[in-house]
Amino acid sequence: MEKDINIAIVGGTGSLGSALALRLVAPGVRVIIGSRDREKARTVVESLRKILGKGSLEGETNQEAVQEAEFVVIAVPYGGHATTIAQLKGQLAGKTVIDAVVPLKKGRPFVPLAGSALMEAQEILGDEAPVIGALHNISAVDLQSPDASLGDILVCGDNDAAKQKVMEIIHKIGARTFDAGPAANGYVIEGLTGVLIYLNRKYKSKHASVKVTGIGDHK
Repeated sequence: MEKDINIAIVGGTGSLGSALALRLVAPGVRVIIGSRDREKARTVVESLRKILGKGSLEGETNQEAVQEAEFVVIAVPYGGHATTIAQLKGQLAGKTVIDAVVPLKKGRPFVPLAGSALMEAQEILGDEAPVIGALHNISAVDLQSPDASLGDILVCGDNDAAKQKVMEIIHKIGARTFDAGPAANGYVIEGLTGVLIYLNRKYKSKHASVKVTGIGDHK
């Protein structure tokens, strides 16, 4: 029997976080949406429940959400990235952290001092928790639609066991995953989001994503 999966989404009231919650709850994952404001989290949960109809979805403060989860998605704007992780460091110990944050200024990517948001998070957490980079290049609009085809997800990090677990979770939302190497590759994957933002604006779309070809049969 498959073990129940509990996932907290820090910054889960935003477009990516709430859309990801919809996709994860549908196949039976328990999701706790976290926010600095508990009532805001619960308001978002109520609106999502109207769409879902059923499923395990809750709203709590970021601290409470992290405490209840085995996996934690970081989906806050980059401006609050380091501060949020530092504040949650105690609760994140022993968890697997999935960092989906992209360093952007006015829609344009930049490389932070640590090298990437992923490496910044790992620098703050040290050996307390493995940090895996994923979900940077996915369309929140497509995530919101259960019938929409999703782009491929590039997953990177230095802990191979944690990376494999994260890839298995992402399969549940209907996306292909690719092991994109160590954490040092994070800045490339994060920066690619800036290209996708430009493509969406240039071609008046909301669905630009990554598609890997030439690797044969891959799930």
